[in-house]
Amino acid sequence: MGKSADWMKEERFKSFFTQYYKELYYFACGYVKDTCIVEDIVSESFVKLWANMENIQEFAVRRYLLQTVKNACIDYLRTQKEFFPVEECYTLADLDENPLDYLISQEDESRIITAIKELPQRYQETLKLRSFEKLKYSEIAQKMNISVNTVKSNLREAILILRKKLGILLIFIFFQI
Repeated sequence: MGKSADWMKEERFKSFFTQYYKELYYFACGYVKDTCIVEDIVSESFVKLWANMENIQEFAVRRYLLQTVKNACIDYLRTQKEFFPVEECYTLADLDENPLDYLISQEDESRIITAIKELPQRYQETLKLRSFEKLKYSEIAQKMNISVNTVKSNLREAILILRKKLGILLIFIFFQI
């Protein structure tokens, strides 16, 4: 490969890394709880991508990375002798939709709804407008007749409360990639 081809390969790789790293990280967290191991698994998957980039069509890169991460997670779990439902592995791997959406839809919805309903009313309303209706801070402030700083404060407090109740699930619900 010439210098120009090497540069193009590197630029494509950087693009894939930027585009998919977070998704792969959270996907792997669904299998492995140790974040250091997750980082290693995702990094190794990108190393494999680099080595095989000439053989992978651009449209198939995401699927390749998801499959590589899934396989590495399963291999890791086997070495740890932890129970892991194999049928769920295949279900996640065969999805055409975003795996994060699948994981969220499989969660116990009553736990999520209960946690949100237990928030003070002003936090519920602020959270609903920001996370579900996707309004800007200024739009929320105008709609609720409060300042932008109060909107930010309400969101911060709501997230702190939900983080205690829902843990990592909070990331999947409100901060999808």
